[in-house]
Amino acid sequence: MAVKVASRKTLDIEGIVQEIDQSDIMAIICFFSVDFEKDEPQRALKRAFPRAACIGASMIGGWSNAAALERGITVMSLSSNEVAEVITSFQTGAKADPARTARNAIEELKRKLGGRTVNPDEYLGLIFFDGLCLGEVIMQEFTLEKSLNLPFVGGAAADELSFTQTLVALDERLSGDGLAVMILKMKVPFFFSHYVHYLPTDTGFTVTRSETIKRVVWEINGQDAAAYYAKALGLSGVDKLNPGVYSKNPFGVRIGDSVYVRSPNAVIDGKGLQFYCYIEAGTRVFLLRQGDIIGNAKNALEEARNCIPGEIQGSLLFNCVLRYLELKELRKLDEFNRVFSGTNFIGFNTYGEELFTHHNQTLTAVFFGSPLKDGEPDPCKTRRLFHYADSKLKALVFEIISRSELLNVTIAYLNDSFGPVSDYMKQGTATFKKNTGDFLESFTHSQADIGSVDKGFNVIDKEFSESFLITESLQEEAKKASDNLSAINNVTEVTNILALNAAIEAARAGAAGKGFAVVASEIRKHAASTKNAVDGISGNMQVLIKSIRDLSEKMEKVKAEVEAAKRGIQNLVSANTQELSLIDSVNRDVASLETTFQEYEGIKSTLNTMIEQSNVSKDDIEKMLIVYDHNIESIEHFSENG
Repeated sequence: MAVKVASRKTLDIEGIVQEIDQSDIMAIICFFSVDFEKDEPQRALKRAFPRAACIGASMIGGWSNAAALERGITVMSLSSNEVAEVITSFQTGAKADPARTARNAIEELKRKLGGRTVNPDEYLGLIFFDGLCLGEVIMQEFTLEKSLNLPFVGGAAADELSFTQTLVALDERLSGDGLAVMILKMKVPFFFSHYVHYLPTDTGFTVTRSETIKRVVWEINGQDAAAYYAKALGLSGVDKLNPGVYSKNPFGVRIGDSVYVRSPNAVIDGKGLQFYCYIEAGTRVFLLRQGDIIGNAKNALEEARNCIPGEIQGSLLFNCVLRYLELKELRKLDEFNRVFSGTNFIGFNTYGEELFTHHNQTLTAVFFGSPLKDGEPDPCKTRRLFHYADSKLKALVFEIISRSELLNVTIAYLNDSFGPVSDYMKQGTATFKKNTGDFLESFTHSQADIGSVDKGFNVIDKEFSESFLITESLQEEAKKASDNLSAINNVTEVTNILALNAAIEAARAGAAGKGFAVVASEIRKHAASTKNAVDGISGNMQVLIKSIRDLSEKMEKVKAEVEAAKRGIQNLVSANTQELSLIDSVNRDVASLETTFQEYEGIKSTLNTMIEQSNVSKDDIEKMLIVYDHNIESIEHFSENG
């Protein structure tokens, strides 16, 4: 019994069944062209192997031992020699509510696991979903579920670039709106990772406004995103942007030596950039440049060989459709396929690659080793556990940095917006008070109106004075929050270095459980520091929110008093025609203050949205830290106890 694979350009189910047939098949994985839907390949495979769990997805081109496929089907079978147990979940509704769909799958998997603690070096998750849904939301739910402490690797289903329907399958079920998950309890060593052949440049910038649900970035460094991107590439204008430009110049987030790619695909309304995966406001990204895609594939296989004892007997590849198109353009499809031909492998080109998070222009892969002899130690086990910890940590650091930078953007907005408004109001009200005083002193009639206006001005003066105190408090809290953000970014960088360097060096030195315990202790210490900084930001944000609400109430009261004063002045003007120059100056001051109120209303609307997002970000960061701490404890346990 072994890993067996088959592929066809047409749906030759009989031939495929003969090639992958073996004793006691536990799992079947298949990828197929979307136009095979009418032939129901998933039903045919399930009927042929009723005791096996069958999972699959539609593709745009596939990979196999025989050759790279432009259209067709490619299938793998795993026997009881490789797999001890299979647990599955199939859900629909991924387009309308990806988070709920993911949670439903998670709850089903947890029930089937029966509360057991899983070893991430023993349990492997395969995940496929509709390529037209927000897959990043699905992956976030799985990564932040602390009881599923295992890698989930896979891809988003694809079609022939029509972006109309993508399919996922589990057993006899097939859906164009689905999520299929398979957890394998493995008997053989396995290794997973993600591979990017694009390299960071020195051109970096911050996303300052985005619409995540639509995967649109509207502003970069405060400017229209499309124009900024075109200028950064040295293009004469937005009209020069096209699919070839996008694919060769994606964005990337750097975490240690890893790159997380975000690929643009269209200009929206002449200003925004749409992406294949959303980018949150505040994310710091770099332009990427094209690297060696074949060399990158060879490095992937070499890394796997260093982490699996003995021979690699099989592999699964999930390759981005943009990489596939690049390989076609370079005429290197067969060369890429040959890199992995020494193993029994299959794969497909995806609308998104999955490993802890949703990737673009990436290859994610799983490599299966051969069974160890009874009693034979696994010399690579600790190295793989460190690799899992490092990969999981990087994904969480990627999310934390994105969210902490969102808070940073909010705080910068506070300083940039409220500071000038506060200064402007101070100057404007000083002039206003002097001019209105001169104006009132010039009248000897209409004492009732004068008294009313004078009283209103006193209220305005009092409310403005209190408003200044609030804005000063806002700026002070913003500074405190900014300091806490600096602490977060410093800590995440230190944590990443620990995972990347100390952990890997300990593994190479054969420190096993004790080595991991030392590294885990350091990582946990820095994670605790991060949580303290997050808690500090939480307090800062609560003060900021209260201050904004208080300031809003003050501004509304001042606005009402200014309107009342304006009416009182109009009454005086109707009864007195002299001193027109003084009347004009007061009217100009009133108009100036009204402009300030309008500016504030715009600030308040934007700020409320940012504060709401920031609170969500803070909660996410806290959840990520809890999940990671739980993961570290589990890995430590398995490292020490085997």
